Amino acid sequence: MILGTVIFAQSGFLATNWGAKRGVDTYSPLLHNLWSLNYYIALPVAAIVLGGILWCVVRYRARPGDTRRPRQFQYHIPIEATYTIIPLILVAVIFGYMYGIESKMTHVSKHPGLVIRVLGFQWGWRFTYPNGHQELGSVATQPSINDQSALPILYLPTHETVQLDLTTADVIHTFYVPELLYQRDLIQGVKNTVDINVTTTGEWLGECNTLCGTYHTFMRFEVKAMPRAAFDAWYRAQKPNSITVAGASKS
Repeated sequence: MILGTVIFAQSGFLATNWGAKRGVDTYSPLLHNLWSLNYYIALPVAAIVLGGILWCVVRYRARPGDTRRPRQFQYHIPIEATYTIIPLILVAVIFGYMYGIESKMTHVSKHPGLVIRVLGFQWGWRFTYPNGHQELGSVATQPSINDQSALPILYLPTHETVQLDLTTADVIHTFYVPELLYQRDLIQGVKNTVDINVTTTGEWLGECNTLCGTYHTFMRFEVKAMPRAAFDAWYRAQKPNSITVAGASKS
């Protein structure tokens, strides 16, 4: 049963959502299958545990007129071995599948299609492209938490390996876009690099997901993914070493 579940997970047959958000990049099916695999294992285990509890409650309940105490014993080796070995096997299966996914997600390409430097700071974001153009936004450019028009924008081409070099200017921040289904920390003195490959066009909100100070709530940004031709047109229109601050271009 366990082997069959893993094979289904590897081949993508675990199609139900189980309440999970659908992702938008090439890693999303892997993460979704891991999520589903946990449910396919957890539900039978829960049924067995709850069924055993109910069976004991009913089978060994005190009955009217009982005067003899039930037989008392300290150990039951077969049962104890069963509920020790089976969970270890299940954990090993989940760990092995998770390790395989994590290895794929942490691998970075030697020749990505695009490299973007992502800098997090209190309290905002700076996205720097290969020609020196920067998209910049911070709490100072946001009139209110409900105003999304003044957020810095991370422009991405679809179906292209984009490498993000994540750094922080001060405290720990987190690069988090819910639609990517995972997050990466920005840590002082640590080079954190991640490859993403968005497979669909769209616009999504991102944010810092680590409490980083007074205006942590304002550390948001927007992701815009577009076809490669549209991205190239946008990129050519950006002057080298120019800065776009919350929609207002400055040289």
